Amino acid sequence: MKYKILISLCMILISLSFATAVSITDVTSSPAEVVPGEIISITIEIENIFEEDITNLNVKLYLSEADVPFAPYQSSSEKFLDELDEGDEEDFKFKLITLPETPTGIYKIPVIITYDYKGENDTIEPGYKEELISITVNSEPELKVYLDDSVVLIKGRKNVFTLKIINSGLSDVKFLYIAPSDANGLKFLSEKEQYIGDIDSDDFDNVEYSVVVNMDAPDSINLPITLKFMDATNKEFTENTNLVLKTYSFKEAVELGLVEKPKILVPLIITLLVVAYIVYRILKKRKLKKKRK
Repeated sequence: MKYKILISLCMILISLSFATAVSITDVTSSPAEVVPGEIISITIEIENIFEEDITNLNVKLYLSEADVPFAPYQSSSEKFLDELDEGDEEDFKFKLITLPETPTGIYKIPVIITYDYKGENDTIEPGYKEELISITVNSEPELKVYLDDSVVLIKGRKNVFTLKIINSGLSDVKFLYIAPSDANGLKFLSEKEQYIGDIDSDDFDNVEYSVVVNMDAPDSINLPITLKFMDATNKEFTENTNLVLKTYSFKEAVELGLVEKPKILVPLIITLLVVAYIVYRILKKRKLKKKRK
């Protein structure tokens, strides 16, 4: 009875050791981060850490999960090797294509490895191992800043202008701050650093500034702007850009048709009519006084 128990224990220990006969020692991808719709090459390095050779080694990427946005490209998602000797390593290469509408993020892919034992152990159950690898889907954020075309900056006056920030990239951005720098001829009345927050891919947001343009301001003001934000993987970015602000005297703006000429004719007519009425009333009163005398 004791011998049977010992044999059973030995078989269990042997089975447990067989369960770890292979190990994923390295995973590389090219490119390191893949853009939606792009092809990525994955290399998985597997080592035989068993004390004997193994055969019929099969490595499969399990892509049928709903949240795995990849498909095999010009090859299978499954690779096969006849034999892997004790202590040897082998590279298994896969080509995948990222689905075009894939949101940015980190995706886990199950890797299923099966194999048989060689020699004295060929009667033991085939080996099975499941691991996870990850692929990062991301693209460089592309933010562009534009000045509202309808803005006319008049010298010597308070002006309001609007900046439009457009995310023209494939990746969302978050925690966005925008901060214009001091510029010659401009005095900011509002806070320069403004928090915008998140801007999704193919979307935009606006931010408004109040400024006074000095009378001696140049006709073109170079306005440096700094953008700080994070991408979907929390990578920090700082980008600098410049906008050119055109400024005009009020007279120039009127002559160019950028602002409407003050309509003084109607107020002038009203003023003349009021004056005429007052004069009429005064004269009428004088006539009445003369008649009474």
